[in-house]
Amino acid sequence: MPKAVIEDWDQFSAYLAAQPFCQWSAQKQQELASGMHSELRRSSVQPPPKNDNADLAAALAAMA
Repeated sequence: MPKAVIEDWDQFSAYLAAQPFCQWSAQKQQELASGMHSELRRSSVQPPPKNDNADLAAALAAMA
């Protein structure tokens, strides 16, 4: 049994590079490297969730 399944690595690399997902991922990698998506990093940081207990305590205090 041969050790290498892929005999022509250059041909296989060219085949993979021509696949749509590989082209898309290479484009996205280039965009990320150039900083085109830096606004995504800022928007992914969410503010902490609102504390509903404080609203409940305020409502109960108003009823007393």
